Amino acid sequence: MGGLLNKDAALIATKYKAITLHGFWKVALFLFIFIGYQVLTYVDISTKNPGVLVVISAFIPIMAGLLLISWRTRYKAFLILSVAISGMIIVRNSTTIAYYIGWICMVQRSAIFILLAFTFGLTLRSGHMPLISRIAEMVHGPLNMQQARYTRKVTVAWTLFFLALTMVLFLMFFILGEHVWVLFSGTASMVLIASMFIIEYAVRCRQIPISERSSMVEGIRTYFGSGQSVSNRKSDS
Repeated sequence: MGGLLNKDAALIATKYKAITLHGFWKVALFLFIFIGYQVLTYVDISTKNPGVLVVISAFIPIMAGLLLISWRTRYKAFLILSVAISGMIIVRNSTTIAYYIGWICMVQRSAIFILLAFTFGLTLRSGHMPLISRIAEMVHGPLNMQQARYTRKVTVAWTLFFLALTMVLFLMFFILGEHVWVLFSGTASMVLIASMFIIEYAVRCRQIPISERSSMVEGIRTYFGSGQSVSNRKSDS
């Protein structure tokens, strides 16, 4: 009996280490991509006489995004061909495009937040479940009326937040100039997003009982991890 318990404990410890290590590498990869993106944008905008390689590097984020999307669609060949043709056009017109690198970087960064606002806002349509409600249901199972109302309001808040953040980036670009913008836009956006998380969690603690709430990290892990609700996991077990 004792040997069986020790074996189970060792198995749980091994699984926990594997999950922790997997989470560590995910965080490390995110930080590498985020810092790399900031450095790449700064180099692109700060270069006085951008050459072909600098011009191409300014389009790496959007091209990489399109290639990642292509692997999940039936139009994979079309998207890959489009990226290849776009790359040739960029190389051919690199001298002209070099004058607009600041604008290109600003539009790409703003497009990320517009896409997030669109993703959240699209789920607010009649007959659809708001995105935050969907994540909460995956963590807790079916939502009661209070949870449903709250998670819908949070989805609205995130939609408006990402729209406002896009406007802030635009204003920073025009008021501060592209060289100052590139230094502060990444940090400012991360600070504002972190502040939004903290404010939302503080409001959640006041409005939702402790037994019915979870952290946003847990929700994201559930949403992108198993894709199954709590009720489904219980029925499977």
